[in-house]
Amino acid sequence: MLCNPLSVCRFLLMGSTILTLSACQTMTSAPWIPSQKAKVVSSAPVTPQTAPPEQQISPPRQTKVALLLPLSGKGAETGQAMLNAAQLAMFDLNATSFFEILPEDTGKGAAEAMSHAVAKKVNLVLGPVFSPDTKEVTPIALQSGLNIISFSTDTSAAVGNTFLMGFMPQAQVNTVLSYASTQGLKRMAIIAPRNTYGDTITSTYLAFMQRYALNNVAVIRYDEKLMPTENDLSALKPGIDAVLIAATAMESHKISNLLSTSGFAPTIVRRLGTGLWDQGEAPKLSGLQQAWYAASSSRLRTRFEHRYFETYGTQAPRLASLAYDATALAVVMAKSGQGFGRSVITNPNGFAGVDGIFRFNGEGLADRGLSVMEIRDGAANEIQDAPQRFTGR
Repeated sequence: MLCNPLSVCRFLLMGSTILTLSACQTMTSAPWIPSQKAKVVSSAPVTPQTAPPEQQISPPRQTKVALLLPLSGKGAETGQAMLNAAQLAMFDLNATSFFEILPEDTGKGAAEAMSHAVAKKVNLVLGPVFSPDTKEVTPIALQSGLNIISFSTDTSAAVGNTFLMGFMPQAQVNTVLSYASTQGLKRMAIIAPRNTYGDTITSTYLAFMQRYALNNVAVIRYDEKLMPTENDLSALKPGIDAVLIAATAMESHKISNLLSTSGFAPTIVRRLGTGLWDQGEAPKLSGLQQAWYAASSSRLRTRFEHRYFETYGTQAPRLASLAYDATALAVVMAKSGQGFGRSVITNPNGFAGVDGIFRFNGEGLADRGLSVMEIRDGAANEIQDAPQRFTGR
């Protein structure tokens, strides 16, 4: 849990359990509670001063936060689940007396949804989910002096007053490549589709290989509607240590099998992947056994998913945790009394949520502390724990 040193941990509801201020120092497995090892803060700067007694803390001012989601049309099911998660966070942090979520449906038009939010005099905007919607509402929010924390992963949408909370593939690539290199894997290649995602992963991969003077054996690009051909794979050479596959789990499974057919078995060439593999089916796929990928730690998220299921009776989709963490972040900022300005949102110490630690960098993108996972025997297990604090910028 993201703990404001002054007030945020007064009461945290997790099911029927009430956790008090002292519980924030001992309970390390519940969402939005920091580890004892972490230096995780809210928007209020860390000071050596002792927090004042509970009765001396002034109640937060009434806060209105817009939540722009697709509640109809494309993505409506995910949008509703994200709204559920946001409401869950508000109740878990006992914020209902001063914090109001105002959902707006981008399915009926993002600009219209944003205009409705502005008319309601909101203090902050969470969402939208899709990049085109985010780009459409940004100038409206800017004109109204509002900051946006979007769930998009399109880096071109992070402009001025817009911050992106989505899971950025760049951090996933750097994390898994860094781990692979520390394990002695120095000769690598990448297989990526010819699309925007493939472009992002490839550029990040090449920058990493150059920065650390590693041996880039091959860059293989393929038509996203097809699979790499035997001729494509001929670019791989004997002695290669690892291949980064920038595709979904199922596509990567098929590509991995093609690699094996071409003489590059998983026991010889390690498969590396991104957060696209962070889904239930991946560990069951034979082509991904012994593969490594980077993703948010599943420990706290599992507790959130159980809590969500207990409350709503359905499984939470992957993006639901983003809405939970974004709402909890907004609650903490509201309780700090420092507003929702850029300097508050970009606190370099970062925050901790159900997807681990995160912070917004100067470009408005979410930096995250990620785990490295290994798929083996039908399960994904952490082989490198996610960091519990950020070091430097």
